[in-house]
Amino acid sequence: MTRSKVDLPSLYMVLSFTVSIFISFLDPTEIPVSKEVGTVLLVCGSLIFLYVIFYSRSGFFGETEPKLNFLITKGPYRFCRHPLYLSFIIIALGINLMLKSALGIAFTFALSIPSAVYRGKIEDRLLRRKFGEEWENYADKVGFLFPKLRKQRTNV
Repeated sequence: MTRSKVDLPSLYMVLSFTVSIFISFLDPTEIPVSKEVGTVLLVCGSLIFLYVIFYSRSGFFGETEPKLNFLITKGPYRFCRHPLYLSFIIIALGINLMLKSALGIAFTFALSIPSAVYRGKIEDRLLRRKFGEEWENYADKVGFLFPKLRKQRTNV
């Protein structure tokens, strides 16, 4: 009998985003923001999410442990190392703002974003272990959740 391994970073991230969105639906207070702002964020986050899914295909559904035998550095991964987690954050904030939920936003910042960063850091460590110098070179050029705005200096 095989024993299944629970991917705790993934579980923590999924639960925190789910709680954040669920709380937004239950929050009776409303912050003074246009629902359209949330709608725009939700659509943008969803488009990033779809781009990542269609680009990474078989590498998308997996645990924190890398499943592919090659490092994806193109497509959405040329902008940041964790575009999927960025899309989750944008989607959650979009829903929070669409529902005008101060508690949802607070939970997103207190739980969801830290859970995505936590999983991303663990994933980075595993990728570094699996791909070594190739990953190091990639990580030097590409930001964690957001694109790097400055060009790297080259030694002349």
